Amino acid sequence: MDRNLVIGQLLGLLTAACWAQNSIIYRYLGAKVGSDAVAHVRMWLALPAILLLAYLTEGSFFPTSLSAQTYLVLFASGVIGYFITDMLLFYAYVWLGPRESMIIMTLSPVVTALFSYFLFAERLKASQIVGILLTILGVVFMVVGGMRAKKNTTEERQRTKGMAFAILGSILQSLSFLLAKYALDSTGPVSTNLLRNVGGLMAFIIYSFIIKRNARSQFAAFRNPKLLLLLFLAAMVGPVLGMSSQMKAFTLAPVGIVTTITQTTPILLLPIDKFILKKKISTSSLLATFVSILGIAILFLAA
Repeated sequence: MDRNLVIGQLLGLLTAACWAQNSIIYRYLGAKVGSDAVAHVRMWLALPAILLLAYLTEGSFFPTSLSAQTYLVLFASGVIGYFITDMLLFYAYVWLGPRESMIIMTLSPVVTALFSYFLFAERLKASQIVGILLTILGVVFMVVGGMRAKKNTTEERQRTKGMAFAILGSILQSLSFLLAKYALDSTGPVSTNLLRNVGGLMAFIIYSFIIKRNARSQFAAFRNPKLLLLLFLAAMVGPVLGMSSQMKAFTLAPVGIVTTITQTTPILLLPIDKFILKKKISTSSLLATFVSILGIAILFLAA
């Protein structure tokens, strides 16, 4: 058994758990203060923690010996991943819902695995391909089976916009991950996450301070200590822990496998829906969960 591959897959599961926490908090905060404010302010909260993590794990606060090309690639990855993709996804959380948004994001590992094959010559075993397909199918069946027809016209329009944003976000997320994978040969996983964070933050600064000129109101929205604490927790779990884990996983396992496992967030949200939100869980959702678990088990057994 390939030890590095197993560790990479476990880090992928950790990342999925981080996204599960994030999707719930971001939906709540987005409905309270707006998705733009949530997406922007959390980047400022995450930056000091990532700097400290980079120092503790890689020996320096900021990488200074990289090529100009590597800096540009990682900044671009951050702009696409942290700014454009997350803005689209945060709106999808509010308009469509966390689980439904996550199902559409399962397009991402398929696109990522395909391009990784051509760009990085990452070849997957037949059993790994089967595991990926089963995992994705399980997530798809679970969320689709839990959907209900909406009679309210306004709600239908919001769901349509949410679906469109989630689809575009899934494609851009793949591009962002591929750019990060390209640069990982030149720097460590936490430094990679740090430079992506800086790129995303620069995009938010331009957008909120210069274009929209609403940065002051975005920060003012978090004067409420409860909302600020929730955003702080989400920032530590998501951009800091979750994304650093995913970048490290990319160095240990094929990108397609890692991104597949990270898209199991809807499965992890199932017990929260059942025991905390008191939602009724359908039989189809439970069966779909077992299908996804089988897919993940195949990925680990194929290691």
